[in-house]
Amino acid sequence: MSETMAAGPEKSPTALAFHGASLVSSMLLILAAGADAARGAPGPEVAVRGQMTDESGQPVAGHAVRLIKARTYVTLTNFKFNRQSQDLEETRTTTDRHGFFEFTFPVDPDFRYYYLRFYDPAVFDAVRYRVPADRDVSRRARKGRPVLANIELRNNPEWPEVKSLIDRYGPASDLGRILRAVGLPTRRTGEPGAREIWWYDAHDVSYVLQGEKVLETRRAARGEIPEDATEEAGLRIERIDEEDLEEP
Repeated sequence: MSETMAAGPEKSPTALAFHGASLVSSMLLILAAGADAARGAPGPEVAVRGQMTDESGQPVAGHAVRLIKARTYVTLTNFKFNRQSQDLEETRTTTDRHGFFEFTFPVDPDFRYYYLRFYDPAVFDAVRYRVPADRDVSRRARKGRPVLANIELRNNPEWPEVKSLIDRYGPASDLGRILRAVGLPTRRTGEPGAREIWWYDAHDVSYVLQGEKVLETRRAARGEIPEDATEEAGLRIERIDEEDLEEP
């Protein structure tokens, strides 16, 4: 038998590429089948309750509490595997007049991680409060165990000065409304009491003042600040791992 016959016919590059693609496709089908089998029936219902207070121990009413579920998965693009992540809001509630909240949620077998998020960026009072860290409740959720999550909202370091200025100018005054909406200015130019400009770089807006009156509002070309002015596009999201917390 000749060496050529023993080695077998050589495969063209096209055939090799097709063979490789077939192997990858087979692997993905096997992984998908395994994932479908692992999903199974929906998980248990998990009860969540707690209370939200401020630094003085007073209840915080009407504040959002959200349950976020998260997962990581792999996609294939141009024969290259890419790791992706996905965060979705499963449910939410608001604190009552005593600061208490309570809800239940079903454990989704497609999602491994669960976090409590104690704010909604669209309405969060970022002038007064620091953005609270997410609370990781994944382990308790997967075991179907109830979650007790008390949270204290901490004031921003600048809040005492902001409140003092609001009290000085009056909450209904032009300056009082600006300070309550967006806090202290990034910088001030001009002479206090005369013509002055308050700059808010994070919001792309500045206010031209004459004494305590607003003469003009200047907005940057990138977009206008919301009327509420409490939504922060760059809110820092910090997460606390379950292992760092005491079991309730």
